Amino acid sequence: MRACIVYSSCTGNTRKVAEAMAEASGIACHAVRHAPSPQEYDLLAVGFWVRQGLPDARALRYIQSIHNKNVFYFGTLGAWPQSEHALRCSRATAAMLEQGGNTVLDGFLCQGKVSPQVVAASQRKGTHPMTTARQERLREAARHPDAEDLQAACQRWLQSLTAVRATLHHQGFPNAQTQERM
Repeated sequence: MRACIVYSSCTGNTRKVAEAMAEASGIACHAVRHAPSPQEYDLLAVGFWVRQGLPDARALRYIQSIHNKNVFYFGTLGAWPQSEHALRCSRATAAMLEQGGNTVLDGFLCQGKVSPQVVAASQRKGTHPMTTARQERLREAARHPDAEDLQAACQRWLQSLTAVRATLHHQGFPNAQTQERM
């Protein structure tokens, strides 16, 4: 089985999650700018930073190029990971992947620091006023992804790898090994 991790990162949050997953699994990770074709892989982990409730533009283009694959998605955002905003993003990401005929194995979102430029732009547009609650959420987001987030992401990624291996084993590939392709 050929697997790879691809990510897009604005402030380093998603890269940090991708690198932790790569270390835990022994599978190479690639920035989306230098990512190999998804068609070379059986399993892909695709990471992004959330922008306006969706994967960022670079990750979105890559997601749209994935067809008929097993996919695990992961992302970082300034909102609480259990918020309605995060749930809508998860549902939208899964739906986009499924439109490509992909099997979505699982997804993972955690908080991450928000780029000061993004905060300033939303202030100028008036879309997200700087309330006390927002300031608190941004302060908390700046502490993530933390060790607990990284551990949770790795655990879910490793469970997805195990599930794909088991499926391949049942389909007559008893020695399905995960291999990275550079």
